[in-house]
Amino acid sequence: MTPFMKPSDFTPARLSPSLLSKALIGFIALVCLSLGLATAWQMSLSREERLAAAKVAVSNIVRAAEQQAQDTVRQADNTLRDLVERVEHDGLAIDARARLAKLMAANVSNVEAVQGLFIFDAQGNWIVNSFSEIQTHDNGDRPYFIYHRDHSDTATRIGSIVKSRITGDMVIPISRRINGADGTFAGVALATVPVAYFQTFFERMDVDDQGVIFLALNNGDLLARRPTLTALMTTNIAKGDIFSRYLPESDSGIAVTRSLVDGVERIYAYRRVTGLPIVAAAGVSSQHVFAPWWAYAYRSAGLIALICLALIGLSVLLYKQIQQLITAESELQGAQNELETIAQTDSLTQLPNRRRFDFAVRQEWARASRNRSTLAIILLDIDWFKQYNDQYGHVRGDDCLMEVASLIGSAVHRAGDLAARYGGEEFVILLPETDLAGALSVAEKVRLSIFNAGIEHSASALGNVTVSLGVVAINAPKHDAYTAALKEADRLLYRAKNRGRNRVEANELPGAQATGSYVSSLVT
Repeated sequence: MTPFMKPSDFTPARLSPSLLSKALIGFIALVCLSLGLATAWQMSLSREERLAAAKVAVSNIVRAAEQQAQDTVRQADNTLRDLVERVEHDGLAIDARARLAKLMAANVSNVEAVQGLFIFDAQGNWIVNSFSEIQTHDNGDRPYFIYHRDHSDTATRIGSIVKSRITGDMVIPISRRINGADGTFAGVALATVPVAYFQTFFERMDVDDQGVIFLALNNGDLLARRPTLTALMTTNIAKGDIFSRYLPESDSGIAVTRSLVDGVERIYAYRRVTGLPIVAAAGVSSQHVFAPWWAYAYRSAGLIALICLALIGLSVLLYKQIQQLITAESELQGAQNELETIAQTDSLTQLPNRRRFDFAVRQEWARASRNRSTLAIILLDIDWFKQYNDQYGHVRGDDCLMEVASLIGSAVHRAGDLAARYGGEEFVILLPETDLAGALSVAEKVRLSIFNAGIEHSASALGNVTVSLGVVAINAPKHDAYTAALKEADRLLYRAKNRGRNRVEANELPGAQATGSYVSSLVT
């Protein structure tokens, strides 16, 4: 040990009770937080694994539904192409109709998904169909017939669900336009696919009791759904999140959303069926996916909660000991804030004082300089106030100052504006983001409110207490040049006094776009 060192030099500094308590509480909190974060991380990984597995499952289901839809429509379309070509080439003579009927019946037998095939003439009459009995219904009112009649394209069209007029089943109409030799509308070829065909296929897919699989047209009309709906033919889901929110962004993807039909939250996979105006989607309920995860989460959270409660119990004992210190610190801070308020407030008028104004004007001036905005200052003085004190005494003079201050404060409403007592009977108003016209409006309001208050002043030539005001406004002021603005406002104030008092004198400083002056007075 050197002769220049003392034993006390090796003694570590003693922590204050507040700092020690905070350190111990911080340690306990860190332990609890670490346990919580570690558990949360494990739970998050487990949740992501379940979510990923669910996404893979519904994606596979959607791909299967898409393939089934493509295969079904392709088989029906191939059959319709052949029928349309035969009709357009051979016509619909009696012998041709018989051959077509046999061919159509054979096609229905060979194509599992197709329930019936039909040929309609240009008026919508059934000419030939795949059923054994001749049907004479008029289908000119069907949407698919009206579409082909009014549109010249020959592409295959998939329509919304209709009720078959032969079997009474719900069917999906797949149709093509038939043209005459001159290209005019000659009829429609139709294949019907029963909704039950897709329903049966969906039943083989692995989804939970609250899961769903559906096919829908691009306009939101349902074609098939598991579980089925009583109002399947009239249900449209275009306003659901998948159609309104996700499909406009991407033709395929994953979405966690609540069903528009039954309100169940599900994890969906969706995709537009390639080459068809159909959307396929499948979803498993979030409740089913996360039920095991929630059980694990509750067990883990319970264990962590017990550990943390034990640690918190220890911290409570320490907390009680430091309450008195915290309370004392809070009271001290409150006293400091109160002293700061007192230091920046005029004790007589309760307006901000000169110190508060000096700070605010520097701050707002710098902001106006940076933002190249306009700033206005109003300097005002009570007219013949010395005579008022001589006539009524200083007590009445103080009352007059308080009343005038109240009227000034009432005229300033914006959060950034500041009205302050500048000294003696002088007051000042700071108006950020205000041009000369706006400042003049405020000045006139102050002048009129004080004059109209009718405060008696027998020593005044006007009989009432009045004020004279000097107003300056400057755009994009130079940094730290506010002293010149105050001097100009003071000069304008005294010019108002020299010109008869109870008036406003105003000017824009050279930093603005234009210069000018304004005078307002009230003569009584």
